[in-house]
Amino acid sequence: MKTLYLLRHAKSSWDDPSLDDQQRPLNKRGLRDAPVMAQRFADKKVKVDAIWTSPAQRAVETAHYFARALQVPRKEIELHARLYTSAINDLLLEIRSCPDEVKRLLVVGHNPVITEFANLLIDCGRDTEIELIPTCGIVAIEFSLSSWRQIEEKEGQFLFFDYPKKGATPV
Repeated sequence: MKTLYLLRHAKSSWDDPSLDDQQRPLNKRGLRDAPVMAQRFADKKVKVDAIWTSPAQRAVETAHYFARALQVPRKEIELHARLYTSAINDLLLEIRSCPDEVKRLLVVGHNPVITEFANLLIDCGRDTEIELIPTCGIVAIEFSLSSWRQIEEKEGQFLFFDYPKKGATPV
């Protein structure tokens, strides 16, 4: 069995237009949501064997919050350039390159490709498509496979979808 957690980075700042896209940090909302979502994820008693992230600053910062909540040393977070992409095939190739000793992989990436990728992987038997993974949203997908190289479209079993406003208390 393999479990893939697809996490969209937390909300990023557009305050400094001189910054390259990859250098944009988290904004106030991102800094608020990331630790909350990381703790909610950890509260599900989730374990991960690896955390891979896009090298974009906002994704790396988000990965750090999740690593802390999951008690994974920061030095074990791996930056993967191919995760900073807008192409589903790049994500698929990257996931297929994961070593088979990794059973549970957390991937931090970007939209719109992270939403498209989740929908590509989830089994057709699921009633509804995920319209949008919001910032700091996470989708869990399980595969009955022994190797990441075997991942194919529509073969994943949907486990859960969580995002910051889902757990918000109505006022």
